[in-house]
Amino acid sequence: MGKKKTDESGDGMRVESKYNSNQLRQCIQDGLSANDIMEQLGIKHKQTLKQFLLKLMSDDRTYYEVRGLYLKSSTRPKVNAKLDLKISLRDIDFGDIEIAPGDEFAVSVEEDRLVLTRV
Repeated sequence: MGKKKTDESGDGMRVESKYNSNQLRQCIQDGLSANDIMEQLGIKHKQTLKQFLLKLMSDDRTYYEVRGLYLKSSTRPKVNAKLDLKISLRDIDFGDIEIAPGDEFAVSVEEDRLVLTRV
């Protein structure tokens, strides 16, 4: 979020919100998904979009539904801005392979795949 001066001296700074009711309303009416709306409005977190949507619903006194807003993305991990990738192994079926705390893995790249190999 950008910062906006609150007085001419420049001493006080406040965070400027990216909330734009007209643009958000138009995105919803166009049937855009949550990720598309976030990209178009420059929103980085789904929680921010949820807050903006609640504010719009309160202002309009209308219920809006946004596709993909409440989906968990744990099955499709994403790389964050620091290029970190976190994978939760709880919900993965490893078959006969046993995984225990402290196991170490080497990461390699084959074609367009990341391969984890136990070391």
